Amino acid sequence: MADRTDPASLPFTYEEFAEWYSTIWKNLLEPGRATLVRLLGELIDQSVSELDKHRVRMKDSRVKETLRLWSKMQKDKYRTSIHHLDDIPSVIDDLVGVRIVCNNLSDVRFVRDLLSDWPAPEAMGQFGMAVEFTSERQYIEDPKDSGYRGYHINLVTNVPGLKDTHRVRGELQVRTLLQDGWGELTHEDTYKPGVELPAQVTTLSRKMADLLANVDDLAQDLRLELDTLAQSAVEDAPASEPEDQVSAVVGGDNLNAGEGPEPSRTLVLQETARIVSKLRNPATLATIAATLQATFGTKVRQNWVGFGSFKKMLMAAVPEVTIHHPAPGYVIPAGAQPGSHWPKQLRETPPTAAPSTTKS
Repeated sequence: MADRTDPASLPFTYEEFAEWYSTIWKNLLEPGRATLVRLLGELIDQSVSELDKHRVRMKDSRVKETLRLWSKMQKDKYRTSIHHLDDIPSVIDDLVGVRIVCNNLSDVRFVRDLLSDWPAPEAMGQFGMAVEFTSERQYIEDPKDSGYRGYHINLVTNVPGLKDTHRVRGELQVRTLLQDGWGELTHEDTYKPGVELPAQVTTLSRKMADLLANVDDLAQDLRLELDTLAQSAVEDAPASEPEDQVSAVVGGDNLNAGEGPEPSRTLVLQETARIVSKLRNPATLATIAATLQATFGTKVRQNWVGFGSFKKMLMAAVPEVTIHHPAPGYVIPAGAQPGSHWPKQLRETPPTAAPSTTKS
């Protein structure tokens, strides 16, 4: 039995704790985990264009294991605040954990911005999810001593019971692919702070983290350069270039994804219409252009199969499409309804400002 008068020990035994934890695991924590995964998945589906799904995705989720939680509670920073079993959920903020993995640092910032539109717990009401903004930890700008980098913030969700509703808190981790790879390679989730590791392991892990951080920066620079190129491909042709001087389309109906003859006008128009028809959320013009370029090669952007500009080609392929013109420019799918998940610049366009979007 635990010595309940000893300030260096928890005021309950492991057996008492394990029995209590198994009950809230089943009744609260596991339902809370499943709810957070579902709601975050819905948020990603609503907020990320179908063409960009590969950039932001759910990775893992878990409820903290009994023995690992027991070990964590032994630390002074937690033990001194736990006087009863029911204190544990308010003291330990990562009983539930969810992870999102992103391609680049800019995608991590995108997820952070998405969460900024959600209510805080005190304003949550019957909302399915809230964000504890004061819990934000920026380990990307300020890495842990181990070298770990990532963005953390706590989420809260409601779990209904027989007679009332209970709130469950979970920790969201957002990492880049490289940051997540470092965690997998170094078993970061196994060796937690406070665990004594051989000096060589610590040194090598930190060196690896720093090297991958440099690669993350390079990957972000590459992403920005590619985005700039994609954006330049959708800008209108200079006004000084007469339309009648746009070169005629070359070649027949044979698809050529290399640097040979210009791709087939028919195939490019058909593929453009197919891409737009699959959209449920606004997508940038540059993303659609980049998708076409990945299919047909760089030749497609030189003249946009005789139309002279991407927008003219897009309008020819999908005459009923709505284009929001201010850079970066968006295609708004038919029937799409504005919401908090829409890009900020689209949400800030007043309903009465419909003329700022055009179909011609």
